[in-house]
Parts: sequence; C-alpha cells; structure tokens
Amino acid sequence: MAANSTGQTWKDVVREALTELGGEAHLRQVNDIIKNHPKTRTNPTWKDTIRRVVRQYAIFQPVPPERSGIYRLVEQPAVEAAPEKMTGSESVDHAIAQGMLLALGRLYDYETFAPAADRTSRKFQGRPLADLATVTDCSQFCGKTSLPRVRQIDAIWLSEDNEGTYPVYAFEVEHTTMVRSGMDRLVEIPERYKARLFVVAPGEEERRRFSTLVTQNRYRRFRERLSFHDYSQLESVYNAAVEHDELRSSFGVAPRCA
Repeated sequence: MAANSTGQTWKDVVREALTELGGEAHLRQVNDIIKNHPKTRTNPTWKDTIRRVVRQYAIFQPVPPERSGIYRLVEQPAVEAAPEKMTGSESVDHAIAQGMLLALGRLYDYETFAPAADRTSRKFQGRPLADLATVTDCSQFCGKTSLPRVRQIDAIWLSEDNEGTYPVYAFEVEHTTMVRSGMDRLVEIPERYKARLFVVAPGEEERRRFSTLVTQNRYRRFRERLSFHDYSQLESVYNAAVEHDELRSSFGVAPRCA
C-alpha cells in the first residue's frame, strides 16, 4: 500500500486498502494491508479505528450474513446539485432545506450526516438524502446519553482527525412550534467540539421565537455558537454555491481533496 500521501484520513486509508484488495475483503485482510501504514505508528489502537471506520462511512457496505467481517467498497454518488427554490409547503420545504444543507456540506468538502429515517424517506431533487450523507453513524463522537437526540439532528457537517470524525457545523430545520425541540437537539452535541449550531426556519416568526429562547438558562451558554437563518438566506447561499461549483467545473479546476 502506498504510504507517501500526506493529509490522508482513515477513510482514505481504508478505501485504498479495499481498492487494492479488489473492492471487497475481510477486515483481517484490510488490517494486513494497512499495518505498515504511517498512520498506525501514532495510533496503537488502529485496528479498532479501522473497525469503527467501516461501520461509520456509507461507502463501506457490510456483506451478508450479519457480522461476516466482510466489507464492500461502494463509492458515494457524486453531488449533482442544481439551483433550487422553496415552495411554500411546510413538509416539502423541510426536505428541500435538509437537502440543500447536505449538498452544501458536500460541496464544501465536509463529511455529512443525516438521520437514518430521513436518509431513506426524504428526497432532494429526485434523489434520496442517503446519496448526500457520507456518514451513517455519529456514536463515535457522542456519548450514550446524548446520542438519541444528536442522531436526529437534520444535518451535521464533520471533519476528521486521527481520533475520528467530529462535528464542525450542525443544522436543525424547524417551524414555529418546533424551534425549541431543534435547539434541544443541537445543544446535546458535546461542547468540547465547539461546533457552530444553526436553526434554519421559514421566517420572522421563527426568528422571534429563537431570539426569545436563546436568552433562557438552558441555551444562554451556547449563545456565541447558536445562530438563526431563514429560508431565503439558505436559498441564497445554496444557489450561490451551486453556481460557483458549475463555474469552477467549467473552468477546469477541482477542489483540493478531489
């Protein structure tokens, strides 16, 4: 296995090992390929890390039967985001906003997470949200007591270091009566990550509710990291990012990590 790449994540390392093994292999074979990689020298529990990685990322698909220890490499669909507008329908716009946020995360080169049920039940521009979510498990950075709420957050953008993935931005898409519920989920993300927390909602009524809630004791210590944006703001930044991505592609340059 080539070991001269800099800035590789564990996801990159495991993907290269599976590619070298023909796209499908048992974890023992993956370990044999990776054992001499430079990243193992600074991680004494690297085998546990590899086990966590294959369970966490969508591109590593377990091969039946359950607990076979065999994984198949399934590359994530490319982001093919197109310009988009809100419709005025509450249920439809929630899925559109969630899709915009996941697509933005991918365009900005973050790993992305969405709740398991949403990945299969909701669509954005005709594709399931699963096509935009690269991470399927957030338990690695979240304790057992917080996990039930954190795994229901609408969209999380993550980065990765030698310890694993960690949240950088988290977003809740909410309507008036649910703003508090969304904020309750966001503040369950462990404070040590200092993730930026966003409530995204239709308009001024939700903004006023957010402004009232953020002064309360439960949320006050998060005020520097909690922000509110309405649908028009999300729509603007999403469409600008899509336009830039199209211009970048037509110019012939690619993101650094591509």
